[in-house]
Amino acid sequence: MILILSFCVISGLFAQKNENAGSTHKKQAGVEVQWYPAGWIVGPVFNYFINPKHVLNFRAGVNMANRHDWSGLNDDEQGTGFGGSIGYRFLFTPKRNSFFLGARIDLWNMKINWENDPGTVQETSGSTRLLVLQPSVEMGYWINFKNSKWDMLLSGGIGQEINIKTNGKEVGQGGMWLLGISTYYTLK
Repeated sequence: MILILSFCVISGLFAQKNENAGSTHKKQAGVEVQWYPAGWIVGPVFNYFINPKHVLNFRAGVNMANRHDWSGLNDDEQGTGFGGSIGYRFLFTPKRNSFFLGARIDLWNMKINWENDPGTVQETSGSTRLLVLQPSVEMGYWINFKNSKWDMLLSGGIGQEINIKTNGKEVGQGGMWLLGISTYYTLK
C-alpha cells in the first residue's frame, strides 16, 4: 500500500512543472544515522530536489540489529545486513528551516544469528539469511544553516519490518519506530 502510494506521489511530482522554471535542481550528499529499538542503520545519503518543496532521498547503508528476545521466536537475535532505500520528503517552507513529511521504502539483505535456551542442554543456535522490506513514514525538522552549504535533518517515524524471503529458521519481524539525524552538503 505504502509502495503504491509512494509511486503515485513521486510520479505525479515528475509530471508537475518545476516551480522555479529555469533554475537548476539542487543535489546534496551526506550521511545518516538512524536508531530503532532493535538496532542502528548507518550510511551515505543523497538528496535530489525536484523543486524547492519536493525531495527524493536515496540511501545505502548497513543495518546492525540486536533484537534480544523481543521477537517471541528466539531467545536472542543479532545480525547485520546491507541495503538501501528510496524516499520522498515534502518541505513546508523550503527557503528556511522547515518541518517536513516523508515516506521511504528500504530493502535489507540480512544475516541474523539466533540462539535458544542458552546455557542449557537444549541450547540451539544458527543463522538465517533474509530479505527484509521496510516501508516507513516520517516527519521531522530540516535545518538550513545560513551562508553555508551544510544542512541538518532530525527525523522520527514509524515503519514495518516484513521478511519477504527467509532462508533458515524464522526470525522476528513487525512494527518499529525510528529516530534519525542526517547531515548534508550541497553539491549544486
